[in-house]
Amino acid sequence: MKKYILSIDQGTTSSRVVLYDNKFNICSIVQKEFKQYFPKDGWVEHDALEIWKDTKFLISKLIKKNRLNPFQIISIGITNQRETTVLWNKKTGKPINKAIVWQDRRTSDYCKKLKNFKKDILIQKITGLVLDPYFSATKIKWILDNNPKAKKILNENNLLFGTIDSWLLWNLTQGKSHLTDITNASRTMIFDSKKEEWSNTLLRLFNIPKSILPRVVENAYNFGTTRLFGGNIEIGGMAGDQQSATIGQACFNTGQSKSTYGTGCFLLMNIGNKFKSSSNKLLTTVAYKIKGKKMYCYEGSIFVAGSAIQWLRDKMSFFKEANKSDLLYSKANLEENITFVPALTGLGAPYWEPNVRGAIFGITRNTSKEDIIKATIDSLSFQTLDLIKAMQKDSKIKIREMRVDGGMINNNNFLQSLSNVTQIKIIKPKNIETTSLGVAYLAALNSGIIKNTKQIEKLWKQNKIANPKISKKKLTPLIKKWNKTIKVLITLNS
Repeated sequence: MKKYILSIDQGTTSSRVVLYDNKFNICSIVQKEFKQYFPKDGWVEHDALEIWKDTKFLISKLIKKNRLNPFQIISIGITNQRETTVLWNKKTGKPINKAIVWQDRRTSDYCKKLKNFKKDILIQKITGLVLDPYFSATKIKWILDNNPKAKKILNENNLLFGTIDSWLLWNLTQGKSHLTDITNASRTMIFDSKKEEWSNTLLRLFNIPKSILPRVVENAYNFGTTRLFGGNIEIGGMAGDQQSATIGQACFNTGQSKSTYGTGCFLLMNIGNKFKSSSNKLLTTVAYKIKGKKMYCYEGSIFVAGSAIQWLRDKMSFFKEANKSDLLYSKANLEENITFVPALTGLGAPYWEPNVRGAIFGITRNTSKEDIIKATIDSLSFQTLDLIKAMQKDSKIKIREMRVDGGMINNNNFLQSLSNVTQIKIIKPKNIETTSLGVAYLAALNSGIIKNTKQIEKLWKQNKIANPKISKKKLTPLIKKWNKTIKVLITLNS
């Protein structure tokens, strides 16, 4: 009988499960959106129990839909929205709080206080990260400080922390595996990426007990077995979504870059096997550790990418389906001079301004929804250029091409805009489901189907290339205007 690998791709707005055959062709995908909670300005929450129930339902649905026996599934890979924080009671199996999402900014004031005491320097030195509410550490602290149940459950030795990967794994293995992988650990802001251990210094700083933390392992590893679907299925791969996409894009060589355009945008550049701190407000994080080989990357994050398109669809009612944005972009009036900075949950790299909010500049009586859609999409190209400039300064490596993935790259106008603004070659792969593909590769490495990363490089295939169609001369005033707009917006919100 045919054998398969199953990937769980748990994202910010939806959960999906992807079935791959042993040659890494997609056989089936099932997906389900889940509820977003916005209790206060800048707060973003998920129901972790809903995420688990959806994941379990989707796996069962996929198995039933494809008439599979569990023994046909060689291994499961898990990839996830990173930094999103869950604390749960291991006795009851229930979260003690809504999951605090990576986009959440509730700890901004606390982070400011730490910066006043120069703790940002210490944090970057140990973790490679910029001090920001984005990461898990201050979210954990907030729950411990603000949830009355936390102390009691902690004293009973029943409190556990995990990012979504750990939460799903713990449930899949019915409480037997409380593990995380090195890429997810490196996004918590309490993990020493060089020593590969939880930092006692930072645990003391945030007053986080080590007892609640998962054990950290490599990306291809025997994470445990699930027995929930009619038989024993091994879980053999795990990585945070952006690192998983980097693996799926076969960026195994120093200097190779990929950018994912999903809910947010995440540009990662492989910088080799040595830890190097950024001087330009980028993150240094673990790209992967496979068979003892660890690689680092620089990362730049744009908090709002696809979620800006979602906002235009759901809140502004500009279109009913996100894919309509491509056609509407084409109908924009090129004489309209609209600039939109979609900082709906603050500005990420290289600005790190959590309190800035979005703004549209240049509106006239002639402005149409098509013009605003174009400005939204072009804004992501300009923000990507900001990241590329910072990355090139830090790495001293010129980025000449970038591999892209995520739902937004199905928008052809966006691909061309991205190439025009960045003035580099943009490459769309044959399989754009690189996030789920990356952990499928990891699960395959653990089970022996793939022997090494060289085999993955041979499997990667390009589908479409976008090259710049406008000159640098024509681009220069547009970039100047973008930079001026960002400065004005930061000043208005300071």
